[in-house]
Amino acid sequence: MKKFYFILFLLLFSINTFSVTFLDPVVNRVLVYIDKDSANNYAFIKGMSEHDEKKVDKFISLGIVGSSIEPRFKDKKDYYTVVPMINGKYKKFYTFGGIYNGYNFYEGKKLDLNFTAEYSFLGRVEDDFDSYFKELDELDSPIMLGISGSYKLNYAFLTGGINHNIRGNRNENTASIGVLSGIPFKKFILLGFVNYKLMSNSFTDKYFGIPDKPYNGPITPYEVNGVGQALQFTGALAYSFSRHIDLFAYYYFETFSDNIKNSTLTTGKSSHMFGIGGTYTF
Repeated sequence: MKKFYFILFLLLFSINTFSVTFLDPVVNRVLVYIDKDSANNYAFIKGMSEHDEKKVDKFISLGIVGSSIEPRFKDKKDYYTVVPMINGKYKKFYTFGGIYNGYNFYEGKKLDLNFTAEYSFLGRVEDDFDSYFKELDELDSPIMLGISGSYKLNYAFLTGGINHNIRGNRNENTASIGVLSGIPFKKFILLGFVNYKLMSNSFTDKYFGIPDKPYNGPITPYEVNGVGQALQFTGALAYSFSRHIDLFAYYYFETFSDNIKNSTLTTGKSSHMFGIGGTYTF
């Protein structure tokens, strides 16, 4: 089994996700990137109307999104967020909200490769919980460095990649592979993204386990054994109201492997999130 995961990690080294080539070169195109991580949730969307031959390589996009969130951890009720969005690209550098950052070091006809730096909201602080989990030690969110890319398959894109948590030990790594596709229709575009994620045992136990130590409340220590797995789906419908203004709605679904679901920290079930928002692209 260890040999299988090693081969899979090597395979994913050559492909990952970044700003996917726009699906329709004629009408207004939309790129949607939606992420759900612990107590913080962000949705990013950028619309542009330039054709591919104009080779637009600079933009800045400002927006806002409201979300309804079903948390993945216990001791926390469903909640709502309203967050700003600031996305940008300058030549080969890009940022989505200052959280997903990267440099496109290779751009071919079908394959794009990037160096990436991502801030993932998997850490925890006392205010994240409503009652007894406040006793848990605070945990810094990971900063993930890695290699990313995408491979074009007609009107779909194969994505994947590997990352390392520079705030952790050398064994805290993740890998992912996914498929993104969309159906453009005049000023509308319907997008679907399915992603499969592997998390090393050290990474999984750190962020989904509970250390074995004395607690005052109803907290049961839990050690995650084995590699953690997550299956994620995002569906989004976007509308380009004008050359600069885009509106969108999205739905997000996430489920974990049993070794994470069985943790006394998690709810033990799938989590969901949906929201609406808009952006203005300069």
